[in-house]
Amino acid sequence: MNGLTSREREVVLAVAEGLSNKGIGRRLNLSEGTVKVHLHNIYGKLGVKNRTALVVLAHTEFVSVRTLPQANWVTEAIEARTAFPVLAH
Repeated sequence: MNGLTSREREVVLAVAEGLSNKGIGRRLNLSEGTVKVHLHNIYGKLGVKNRTALVVLAHTEFVSVRTLPQANWVTEAIEARTAFPVLAH
């Protein structure tokens, strides 16, 4: 994920959170078309074919994703899973 721009990382995070293109656009103040262009570029850079593969990769690369400024929910999820191992199942 290091080859992505900060905006592309924000888009990846939003996709991993389950937002639609429209929802991502609203959150990041982008048009839906711009979100699609970002996704196209992200897929190419990361070598993934679709949104599902992107989410899997994002979760695999958690350490990179959680360093984003808006990734507090990721950090909290990791901490919760560590504090309460039962949540990991």
